[in-house]
Amino acid sequence: MLRAALKGLAAIGLLGLLVFGGFWTYYFVILPRDLPVPDLTVELTPQRVARGDYLANAVFGCMYCHSERDWDLFGAPIKPGTLGKGGEVFDAKVGVSGKITSGNITPYGIGDWSDGEIYRAIINGLHKDGYAMFPIMPFDVYLYLEPEDIYSIIAYLRTLDPVPGGPYPGRELSPIMTFVANSRVLPAAPWQIDKSDPVARGEYLAVIAGCRFCHTPADERMQPYEDMRLGGGLGMFANGKKVYSANISADNESGIGKWSERDFIERFKAYTDRRIPVADIGYQTQHAWTEYARLSETDLADIYAYLMAQPPVSNFVSPTGQ
Repeated sequence: MLRAALKGLAAIGLLGLLVFGGFWTYYFVILPRDLPVPDLTVELTPQRVARGDYLANAVFGCMYCHSERDWDLFGAPIKPGTLGKGGEVFDAKVGVSGKITSGNITPYGIGDWSDGEIYRAIINGLHKDGYAMFPIMPFDVYLYLEPEDIYSIIAYLRTLDPVPGGPYPGRELSPIMTFVANSRVLPAAPWQIDKSDPVARGEYLAVIAGCRFCHTPADERMQPYEDMRLGGGLGMFANGKKVYSANISADNESGIGKWSERDFIERFKAYTDRRIPVADIGYQTQHAWTEYARLSETDLADIYAYLMAQPPVSNFVSPTGQ
């Protein structure tokens, strides 16, 4: 009887080892998916360049992460002369288990990339060399982008001044971070947006700009708690100190349910061309106020319409957790 029990335990152990081995092989050897590079040449029209400038700076935050930032100022705006040069470090100080350095996305850094390779990097998260980038650049939501928006960003990047910077040290990721990166490489799934509906337009912007992600608490695998969507409380590190995102749900007491559309718009526009010392606020933030202040009033109104159409979440949040 003891022998049979031991055989049973051995069989269970062997099965567990096979399952673990299969899991490891799939996520760390087979993944990421080898998605093809599109055969693509983007025409650099003035309209695309202007649209790409707006998207990359005011909506996506591309330039915010791929430039040097002044952490002595609230919202850590971009330091002059560093636009697109990369070099921003993401490590334990910002909650990353490992170390990642943002790349140079000016022609100095990606001048030898094809338009198709840039396209694939944005929507699929695959580097030119084939490895999965880490979804601090949220390619797992960029896969929803309308192709024309991606073309516009590519056109804009092609027109940037070639600012020297890099190549930077290779990334260092823990196994769990490698798992997250590899598992987020997915095929493009562009949204078909009803552009006559402000809520639908606002959802597109809120997802792409990161509103929905940053303002929703998540587990250690970066999976959001859907019943807390937009309720704030996601902990993030800003200049080495942990801060918490605000509740931007339609809750009247703990969220922004009592805000008018004009209140919402003016909250952003108040940071237009402003450089405020962190000491004057009392804490730092990862929210790119100076960049988001460039959002058009029409786009801000659409985001507001989307937020007000979502279920309210009761969750009182202090930015410093106190």
